[in-house]
Amino acid sequence: MSNTRATDAGRGLRVLGTSCQGMADAAFRVRLELPGRGLTAHGIELELLPLFSKEATRRFREAGALAKARTLAFSRRHLKRELEAAGNASTVVVQRGVDLAPQLTLERAAAHGRRLIYDVDDAIWLSGPRTGGHRLSSLKGAARRVRWLSERAEHTIAGNEILAEHLAPYGPVTVVPSLVDPVDYGLREHEQGEEVTLGWIGSPTTAPYLGGVAGALERFGQVSERPVRLLLLGGSAPPLEGVRVEERAWCPAAERQALAEIDIGLMPLPDTPWTRGKCAYKALQYMAAGIPAVVDDVGISARAVGGAGYAVTGEGHWLESLEALAADAGLRAKLGAAGRRRVEADFSPRRWLPTIAAIIRGES
Repeated sequence: MSNTRATDAGRGLRVLGTSCQGMADAAFRVRLELPGRGLTAHGIELELLPLFSKEATRRFREAGALAKARTLAFSRRHLKRELEAAGNASTVVVQRGVDLAPQLTLERAAAHGRRLIYDVDDAIWLSGPRTGGHRLSSLKGAARRVRWLSERAEHTIAGNEILAEHLAPYGPVTVVPSLVDPVDYGLREHEQGEEVTLGWIGSPTTAPYLGGVAGALERFGQVSERPVRLLLLGGSAPPLEGVRVEERAWCPAAERQALAEIDIGLMPLPDTPWTRGKCAYKALQYMAAGIPAVVDDVGISARAVGGAGYAVTGEGHWLESLEALAADAGLRAKLGAAGRRRVEADFSPRRWLPTIAAIIRGES
């Protein structure tokens, strides 16, 4: 691995940012694209090279097994050419991994002759149904990939302390949480409308977590003085007695619109080794938009939310928290404002970009 350093703060450092995901995937947007916007001011030009283009992402998600294999093969060849052509980039930031195939071909191409910075925001060394993935996902060799990258990384960035503890034996690790830029979010104005809108933002892989709070949501629908709507963005849920369920596909515009309607943000999580490694990004989004969050007290959830909502355990505690927030628009506004301030102080790019830039430059 090259030991090249760019110590002149006035000279631009060309850095590659690559991942086994696509531009539209949440981890790519949060861990690479968002920080990349601000790194230019620190003399760093981050060139984003995802495995999948937007069109390839769509084809891969919608296709059958054979078409998926063809899309992956095409995308792997294309990314390998791009990595090999970027010869004047002395540093690469790898988010999670570079490839979905079990080989390390793309990881080797990314790291060849470059300083390697590794970024991890999930317990990706786990695999199979316990992660919400396919039962054959262990064939991807995720644990071996994590080990290979961690051993070669000059520095690893972990999304939380739980992940950092696992990665620390391989080399230097710094915790940098998943970031939310409050500038990208309007501030929710809370009032007592005709109905209570509970909101959830996620994906098909995390939608099953809603089943863990189905009983609390139905009980809330039965006792609420106002009709209850559950607004789902990016996933689906089974019918809930006493609750009107509304599902919308995720896109940036749909996300902005949903956050303007949600009274209470939900982040249910079962307590598993996989979910304990989560970075509470859903809760941070609610908080940035001035929406109080109710979350399962799993992993770092309680620490992330702080005084901007409720970290709960059990159906009774869920029901109690929903009732309190639904009854009092003033309380929702107070907790929402606290959440916005917390995101600005502790989870914003402004807070963390100097740390990220120092790591990339080899100064940390």
